[in-house]
Order: sequence, then C-alpha cells, then structure tokens
Amino acid sequence: MSMETMREVNLRWLPTGAITAIAMILPALAGCMTDPASRPGGGAGAGSTPAQSTIAAALGDDSCRWARDGECDDIRFSGTGACNIGTDATDCRVLASGGNNSCQWAYDNECDEPGIGLGVCAEGTDAADCAGVAHLRNRNNRCRTSFDGRCDEPDIGTGRCAPRTDSVDCIGRATAPGVRDHHFGYDDRQRVDTARYPWSAIGEVSFRDGSSCTASLVAEDVAITAAHCFFTDGNPVQPTVFRAGRDGNRHAASANVIRHFLAADFNYLIWSQTNQLENSDWAFMVLDQPIGRTAGTLGVYEMGPADMERATGNSWHTVYQAGYSWDAPTRMTGNIDCNVVQVRNNGTIFHECDTTRGDSGSPIFIEIDGDFFIIAIDSQFYVTSGGPSRYLAVDSRSFGSALNNFLLGL
Repeated sequence: MSMETMREVNLRWLPTGAITAIAMILPALAGCMTDPASRPGGGAGAGSTPAQSTIAAALGDDSCRWARDGECDDIRFSGTGACNIGTDATDCRVLASGGNNSCQWAYDNECDEPGIGLGVCAEGTDAADCAGVAHLRNRNNRCRTSFDGRCDEPDIGTGRCAPRTDSVDCIGRATAPGVRDHHFGYDDRQRVDTARYPWSAIGEVSFRDGSSCTASLVAEDVAITAAHCFFTDGNPVQPTVFRAGRDGNRHAASANVIRHFLAADFNYLIWSQTNQLENSDWAFMVLDQPIGRTAGTLGVYEMGPADMERATGNSWHTVYQAGYSWDAPTRMTGNIDCNVVQVRNNGTIFHECDTTRGDSGSPIFIEIDGDFFIIAIDSQFYVTSGGPSRYLAVDSRSFGSALNNFLLGL
C-alpha cells in the first residue's frame, strides 16, 4: 500500500494541555469568521480589517514561557490554559481567527488536528473537517475519578475534578459522526487497578526528553516495548526509568533502565515513512532492579496455526490491553475483551482495542489457566483511504524467539 493511500501516525505521547473551547471568545471573532481568508477558496485582501486588527491586539504578546511551541495555550481560544491570557499570541493566531483549511489533508472528511483527530495537521488548520469535534479540543481524562461513569467537572458535574479533565464521563464515549479516530465508534477503555496483577506488570517507561511509552515486564529485570518509542522526530532518545503499575505518584515498583536493545533491522526513517519493517517495532530493556519479583511478569505466547485461525472469532481467549493514553497519561486504562480483526502473514495483527498516543508498546495479551501472556505489542494507527481505521500490533511471532535468546544471554 502506498503512502498516498495510508497515513501512519506515531503514537508517542505528546504532552497536550487540558482545555476545550469556552464562551470567552471576543466579539470581534464573529467578524473574522466571515473574512474571505477563512472560507474555502478565499483569499485575504490588501490590509487588515477592523476585526483582524482587534484580534491582533487581543492576542497580546509572546511573553509566556510556552510561546512559539506550536500549541495555543491561551484559554480564550481553546488553548491549554498553560499561559496567562494574552501571552501566547503566535501560537493562538490561527485559532483566534476561527481556524483555516491550510493543511494538505483538509477537506478529506476526517479531522486531522492534534488532540481531536489524527494529529497530522497543525492546530486549527483543518477547520472544516474538525468542526464537529472542535468543542473537544484539549479535553482529557486526567482526573483521578475519570472512567467511573459520573461527571465530576464543575458546573456540569460534582465539581470533584478540574474543568475539562473528565471528558469521558461528562461528554460521552461515542466518537463524533464522520470522525475516524483512535476509538472504534465507542471508547471502551476503563480504569484498572494497577496494584493488582496482571496490571501491576505493565508500566510506563520515561525518556530523557520528557516523552513516555507503555512497557511490560517479561522477566524480573527485563521489559518489552515498541522500538519507535526510542526516537523523537527521528532522533534517538534515551530511556531513564520504568515504573511498573504507575498510578499518579504511586507505582507497584520502579527501576532504572540500564540497557536497551532494538530489533536488529529496525530503522526509524524507513519504518515511519514506508510500510516496511512493520514487524520490527519492538525493543527490550534491561533494568537495574529485579522488580518483576514484586510486580509480576507477563509470559509471551506465540500463536500457532490453530490460534491464528481462531483469534479473529468468538471461540478464542479473551483479549486484553492496558497502557498510558495521552489523555490520561499518569493513570492506566485498559481494554477487556477487545477484538483481533486480522492476523497478517508478516508477524503483525490488526486489532480494535481502543488505544491512542501513549499506548505505544502496550501489551495485547490473553489469559490461559489463570496466567497472562503477551501476544503482541501495540505499534501504530492506520487510516486507509476509503477503508476502516485500524491499529497494528507486532505479534510474538516477530519477537518471541529473539526474546528467548536475549534472556538466555543475560
């Protein structure tokens, strides 16, 4: 499949603030929304309109420490709220003017902006396609009580959560019509108890640049994750700490990462820009403490011909997944009884567990006689032209033998 018919979205967690559109936009915005430059095919005339001049003045300056980082942080313009009002002018200019359709993926009938869509367009540059979900911009589920079925935001709920931090309970789990996003029609994630096995054997690996991914203990001092997690914008980054069973500031166990090993044929540039090397997106990490003794470990189950035939039906094992999604980055969410939809010949599977950025490296696993076994490692989100949204995971046929040899060599 060519790159013209498929877009691959890296699932690395990108720190995104917690906020959504509010009724604080200046009256001048109404005038700007009818400006020719904001309409399909429109163009700006000479000079500035009075509305544009008013908006420019209201935007303020770039004195915020987070200014010019590509993300609007002014709460008036659906920003994250990380900056004081009027101190993030450059980043908020597009949103303040009502957005535009300058992204190359505009008018393709799917939202491509970060946080509310696929993330391949800059913020505010896919306005037409994102109109139906713009009110969800920068919302998240960071509240400790998210996923409990009760809205806890102020004004619309109990007030136990900060504004816009309990989206799943206050806004709902259904995907907006026409939007192909990381959840397959309905967000089935639920909060899991990280103090209990098997969830305690799954954790978060942090990197020196501040990014993070999900990983799982497969031996007392070895964890497995996705190889692409070790790169940011194509540049290598070093892992620092693995926290098993992280839940906010608590965790079941913690250890430093002292060595890591990527699949021998993994090449980030080739992997991120082509359909090649899909089955090489895996990596092992060696820890400085045997925390698997207390947190537990997951086995690895390599599917045989009979498993591959039954995995996509209803007569196979229950399929689980758990990880640290971008919208609830410090608390684990999980999928229980999600679907494997295709077992591919290249050592990968397509699945419909509800995963998103931050879940990269998370385990897709099954239970057999009370024990839990990884069958795949979550890798990347697929959007195919005219086809369904899918998630690809590298299954254990691709890394099972390598892991056994690796453990024998320690």
